Amino acid sequence: MGTDSLVQETTRTFYNGPEKTKWQKLKEGVQWYRPGTTTAEKKMLFKLDCAILVFGCLSSFSKTLDNGSLTNAYVSGMQTDLNLGGNDLNYLTAVYYSSYLSFMIPGSFLLTRLPIQRVLPTMEILWGLCTFGCAWAHSLRDLYVCRFFLGACETVAFTGLIYVIGSWYLREEMGVRVALFNISSPLGSMFSGYLQTATYTHLQGRHGLAGWRWLFIVCFCITIPCALIGFVFFPNSPNNTKPTFWLSQEEIDLANKRLQEEGIRKIDKNIKWKELSRVLKDWPWYFFVFGWCLYDQNQYFSSTPFSLYLKDTKSVKYTIPQVNNYPTVPKAVTIVTTILGSYYSDKTGDRFTPCLVATVLNALAAAILVGWNVSEGARLFAFFVSGISGSMNPFQMSWASDVVKEDPEARSLITASMNCIGQVFLAWVPIFTFPIPQAPRFRRGFTFSLITSILHVLLVILIFLLERRDLRSGKRFKKIVDYRGHVVERESVEELDESSKEKAV
Repeated sequence: MGTDSLVQETTRTFYNGPEKTKWQKLKEGVQWYRPGTTTAEKKMLFKLDCAILVFGCLSSFSKTLDNGSLTNAYVSGMQTDLNLGGNDLNYLTAVYYSSYLSFMIPGSFLLTRLPIQRVLPTMEILWGLCTFGCAWAHSLRDLYVCRFFLGACETVAFTGLIYVIGSWYLREEMGVRVALFNISSPLGSMFSGYLQTATYTHLQGRHGLAGWRWLFIVCFCITIPCALIGFVFFPNSPNNTKPTFWLSQEEIDLANKRLQEEGIRKIDKNIKWKELSRVLKDWPWYFFVFGWCLYDQNQYFSSTPFSLYLKDTKSVKYTIPQVNNYPTVPKAVTIVTTILGSYYSDKTGDRFTPCLVATVLNALAAAILVGWNVSEGARLFAFFVSGISGSMNPFQMSWASDVVKEDPEARSLITASMNCIGQVFLAWVPIFTFPIPQAPRFRRGFTFSLITSILHVLLVILIFLLERRDLRSGKRFKKIVDYRGHVVERESVEELDESSKEKAV
C-alpha cells in the first residue's frame, strides 16, 4: 500500500467517520447542544445558560439602552432644555469614553483578582444610579459628571462577560451563545428609540418632567433588577467558582474536565507582564486590534449621524417619533445579520465569509452617502444597510478567540485590547469626522467611513491568509469536527500526515 493510501486510511480512522460538508452542517439546523452531549452536560449547560446568558444579555441590553438614550434625549428636547449646541453631544460622548478608557486596563486586572460574580453586578448598580442622575441634569456640566461616572462603571462589563462566556463553554457551543449575547446590544438600542417615543408621547410633562427626563428614569428602573439577578446567579470562571444552591461541585468538576479534554488551559489568576510581551510578538494582537478600531469607526455613522440627519435634513420633515424610530432599523439589520452570520460560522467554522460580506456591504453604504446626490430613499437605504457593520462585533471577537483558543492569556489580552484600543479612537475621532454643525451632510465623516470600510475589507482578507498560513505550518490548532459532531484537535494537516506516515512505518 502506498504512502498516500496509508495516510488516507489513517485519516479516516482518526475521524471515525466522513467529514461533513458545509451544506450538510447548515441543513442540520440550530443545535443548542452539540451531538453526543450527555444528560449531565445538558443539565449543567442549561443552568449556565440561565445564569450567564440571562444576566449577560440583560446587562448588555440595559447598558446599550441607557447609552442610546443620550442621543434619543438630545433629539427629543434635551438640546433645547439644557441649551446645548455646537459639538456638545460629541463632547459628552468623548467624556464617557475617556473615563471608560482610563479605567479599562485597571478594571481588566481587577477581574483577575476579585470575584467576577460580585464585581459585575456591583458596577451594574452604580451604572443605574448614574443613569438616574442624568434625569436631573440642569446643565451641560451636570451631564459631563454623569457621563464620566457612567464610563467608569462600564469598564469591566463587556470584557468580563465575554471572558466568563469563553471560560465555561466549548468552542462549538460558543457561537450561538455569543450571538445571543451580542444581539442584546442592538436590541437595547432599538428599544431605546421606541421607549423614547413612548415616554415623549405619554409622559411628556407628567409631574412637571420633560419626556426625555422620564426616559432616563425608566432606564434606571430597568437596570437595577438586572443587577440583582447577577448577584444571585452569575458565576465566576470554572476554575475559581464555588458551589452554590444552583450549581454543584460535581457540575463544576464536569465543566473543568470538558475544558481540559478540548485542550483549553486554565488561565493564571495573575497575568504576568511576560505574557503580554509574548502576545505582542505575534500577529493576532495587531491585526485583530486594528480590525476592531476599524469596526468602531465603520459602525458609527449608522447611529448618531443618522439621528442628526433625520432631525436636520431639509428634504423631508420628520416628526420626533420618526426621528426616534427610524434609527432602530439599522439595529434590526444588525440583529438579523448577526443571527444568520453566527449560525453560518458556528456550523461551518468559517469566520472569514461573514466578515467579508459585512465589510463589503458597509463600504457600499458609505459610498452611497459620499455620493449624496441620490434620492431620499437611497440615503435611507444606505443608513439602514450600514447596520450590518454592527454584526462584525461577534464575528471578529469569535474569530480572534478561535485563532488563540489554546492560549487563554493571549485570548484575554487580545479581547481586552480590542475593546480598549478601539474605544480610544472612538472617543475622539468622531469629533473631527462627524462634527455636529455639519449635519445633515457629513461629507468628511462619510468619506472617512468609506476609507475605513475599504481598509477593513483588505484586513479581513489578510487575516484569513495569515490564519491559513499558520495552520499549514502547524503553528496553530486546526478545529476538526467528526461525523458525530465531536471536536478533534490537530495542529495542522501536515502534522496529521506525518503522524500517519510514522504509524505506517
